[in-house]
Amino acid sequence: MKKVFCLFIVFVLTLCSGCVSAPEPPPRVIELQTEYDGSVLDLCGSSLREYLSEDDFAAQCNFLVEHEDEHYDWQNIMLIWKDCGCEEYTVSISLDSDFTQPYTYVTESCEFYYGMFRPGVTYYWKVEGAGGCSSQTDSFTVSEQPVAIYTIDGAPNFRDSGGWMTESGRRVRYGMLYRGSQLNGYGDAEPIPESGKSKLREDLKIKSEIDLRTQDVDDGGQDSNFFAPGEAYVKAPFHPYTHIIPEYRKEDPDRVFDERVPESIATIFEFLSNEENYPVYYHCNAGADRTGTLAFLINGVLGVSYEDLTRDFEITSFMGMGNRWRGSEESGFTDGVMSDTYTDTYVAWGKMYELMLTYYSDDEDGSLSAAIENYLVTACGVEQAHIDALRDIMLE
Repeated sequence: MKKVFCLFIVFVLTLCSGCVSAPEPPPRVIELQTEYDGSVLDLCGSSLREYLSEDDFAAQCNFLVEHEDEHYDWQNIMLIWKDCGCEEYTVSISLDSDFTQPYTYVTESCEFYYGMFRPGVTYYWKVEGAGGCSSQTDSFTVSEQPVAIYTIDGAPNFRDSGGWMTESGRRVRYGMLYRGSQLNGYGDAEPIPESGKSKLREDLKIKSEIDLRTQDVDDGGQDSNFFAPGEAYVKAPFHPYTHIIPEYRKEDPDRVFDERVPESIATIFEFLSNEENYPVYYHCNAGADRTGTLAFLINGVLGVSYEDLTRDFEITSFMGMGNRWRGSEESGFTDGVMSDTYTDTYVAWGKMYELMLTYYSDDEDGSLSAAIENYLVTACGVEQAHIDALRDIMLE
C-alpha cells in the first residue's frame, strides 16, 4: 500500500511539474560591427576639408585647379551590425541616450548608411530586431566643418547655409536655411523622388520653398511647393552676379541691371523675416549662380566674411555642377569674372563683390555687411525691420 501511495505522489508531482513555465531564454544581443564609442567623426571629404582649411589665397586657387572635376556631395556614416537571424531590424538614431525622440528606420539589411548629421552634434544609435533582440547603445560626435552637406536623393549640390562665423563672433544657425538645385525635374534632370522629398520634410523639417527661376521660362512651369504640397512657395526671379547692381550698366551696357531685382529681393527678405516660414529651402536650377548670389546677400548681411562667402560659393565646384571660381585660371584667379560667353555661362563672383563695395560701402564702417545692408535698403527697398528680424532669427 505504501509503495502504491509513493508512486501516486511521484505521478502527481510529475504532472505538476509540467504546469510550471520554463524560464524565458535571455534576449539575443545584436553585435555592432561599427562601434564609434563617442569618437569625433569628420564627415567632410578629405579634398573638401583641405580646401576649407586653407587660408592662403594662392593655395586655395591652385587647389581648385588641381582638383578640378573632383566630385563630393555626400557625408554618410556607416552603421553596421551582425546578423542575428531577424527578418527586419529597426535602427534608432537620437540626440539623447534615452531615445526620447529618435529617428527610426526599418531595414532587412544589416547595414545602414545615413547622411543627415549636423556638424558639432553628438548622436546615439542602436539596433533592435524582432523577438526583443537589441544592441548596446553607441555614440559619436560629428566634427565642425563648418559647412553641412546632406545626402538628398535627387537633389545635388544640397547644403545648409548655416555654420559660418560672423564678424560679431556669432555663428549662422544650422537647420534654418538650405540651398541647392531644382527639385521638379526641369530640363534633363529627373524630379526628386519621394525618398528625397521625405528627407526634406521629415528629416530636415523643411517647410518653405523659394524659387529663383523665371515662371514658364526655366522652371518647368512650377508654381507651388514641390516637396511639401500646401506649404509656402515664393517665386522671386532675377539674374545673378552683377545684374543685381544698378550701377553696373555704367561699366558694361551688355550686362544690364535686372529690373526685377528690387521686388524679388524685397519679397525674399520680407519672407525671411517671419520665423514661422522656417526652415526654408532656396534654389535656382543648379544651385550655383542665382542661389550663390542670394547666399552672398543673406550671409553677407549677417556678417560672414568675404573669404568664407567665397568658400561657400566655391564648394559648388565639388558638387558635380560645374566650376564656380572667384576668377579665371587665365587671369591668375584675380577676383572678377571667371566666365562670360554672353549667351550661356556668366560667372562674376569677384566682380559682384567689387561693385558692392564700390557703390554701397560706408566710408565710416567699410565692412561688406554694411555695404550689403545699404544696398538692400537703398537699391531694393528692403525694410530695415526685415533685416533686423533676419539677424535675430539666423544668428546664434
